[in-house]
Amino acid sequence: MLEKIFAFILGGCVGSFLNVCIYRLPKDMSIIKPRSFCPHCKKPIRWYDNIPIVGYFLLRGKCRFCSAKISLRYPFVELLTAIIFLILYSHFGICWNLAKYLFFFCFLIVVSSIDIDYHAIPAYLCFLAIAVGLLFDIRATIHCLKIGAVRFDPKLLPIFKALRGLLFGLGFTYLFKLFGDIFINLYLAFRKKESIEGEKESLGLGDVDFMGVVGVFLGIKSVIFVFFLAPFFALLYSVVAMIFKKSHLIPYLPYLSLAAATMFFWGNHIIKFIGIIF
Repeated sequence: MLEKIFAFILGGCVGSFLNVCIYRLPKDMSIIKPRSFCPHCKKPIRWYDNIPIVGYFLLRGKCRFCSAKISLRYPFVELLTAIIFLILYSHFGICWNLAKYLFFFCFLIVVSSIDIDYHAIPAYLCFLAIAVGLLFDIRATIHCLKIGAVRFDPKLLPIFKALRGLLFGLGFTYLFKLFGDIFINLYLAFRKKESIEGEKESLGLGDVDFMGVVGVFLGIKSVIFVFFLAPFFALLYSVVAMIFKKSHLIPYLPYLSLAAATMFFWGNHIIKFIGIIF
């Protein structure tokens, strides 16, 4: 129980750091210096006001100095990260897989939050996640070879599975984007019967890179299911956005992330269920 409590507290602290990344990375700011500050009055936040989750409620959601409202996202990200740390620790215990998937879920939280604000993410975040995922798989491959856990069949090695997932995730999603862009622009041109200003995109390149990350961490099957599961999660928001915001542009990475999390926890059950039906 003490270990689980520690995992939860550690997750909250990491969530506080993720909030820093979410705010600073799109602005090309250092995530190390300066120390945490109010985005409105720029005054440094005192250490006791910066306690994960608790600090927000002690301040009643307002800056101590300028009384500006603090976004509810801050405690939400901290609480979500704490819960994920607790769940993954309970599932894996202390091992390399725990570190690997803690990193993966932290990545999901950061890119989803940035996409909500900017409808885009820095490409280097996906490249970093791919590199880290491959490093974990290289370590696992070396370990498998040392203990003779698999026969010398490249298809059974973790690094081979990761590279295959990466190539499939990037290739499959990019082809869909390519044909989707062509279809959308032809449809809009035909509907308006005139040339349209600027080409419309079915998917952003950030979505393509993201699916490469999914391929590395979760494999080929998950790439397919995440790709086709995410639209169902996005459907309700899309309808609301078009009705009330009169906008067809939605942040799609949060729904891809939600689909990826769904496949991580329940992927085997979903695949077995689909197999029974068909």
